[in-house]
Amino acid sequence: MSKIGILGGSFDPLHNGHLSIAEAAAEELRLDRVILMPAKVSPFKLGRKMADEKDRVAMVSLMAAVNDKYIVSTLEIDNDGISYTYDTMCQLRKLYTDDELWFLMGTDAFLSLDTWYKGPELLKGFAFAAAPRPGFDIRVLEKKAAEYIDNYDAKISILHNRMLYISSTEIKSAIREGRPIGSFVPEEVERYINEHGLYK
Repeated sequence: MSKIGILGGSFDPLHNGHLSIAEAAAEELRLDRVILMPAKVSPFKLGRKMADEKDRVAMVSLMAAVNDKYIVSTLEIDNDGISYTYDTMCQLRKLYTDDELWFLMGTDAFLSLDTWYKGPELLKGFAFAAAPRPGFDIRVLEKKAAEYIDNYDAKISILHNRMLYISSTEIKSAIREGRPIGSFVPEEVERYINEHGLYK
């Protein structure tokens, strides 16, 4: 049996904050692989203009090319309609029947997880690792984790990731203003953004 982490998101673009979560989870949970899964349409980002799917997949694939622990899944990209985590995890369970699946997520998403589409079923059926974000009181995160464990017998781990002050909005603003983004994204992603003229 392998232990597999799933890190989903718009990855618009993939940045060092995303990778800090993947790295911490891989180390602390002793994951064999981390699946990086770009979303087709996030239910929380409807109506927001994003980079083309092929560009977001390409940026994520660059990281898988330099780290053999990462693999890329286009499961949500290839599906029609909105990407619901419950549906995605059920599909992954069929693909990885004998493996232990951990869904990796940030603080804000974790705190509202029980209100998501089939949130209670998610918490009862899968393991979750929550990554604290900068400036947030970790006690709130710990309290919510305890609540999920009590209410749903959930399997929860709180990560000790490097907390980086990075947002995709900030990165896009820097690009439009001609400021460097090397401190925000891996050099492979920076090179791809520049070569393809993204976010100008």
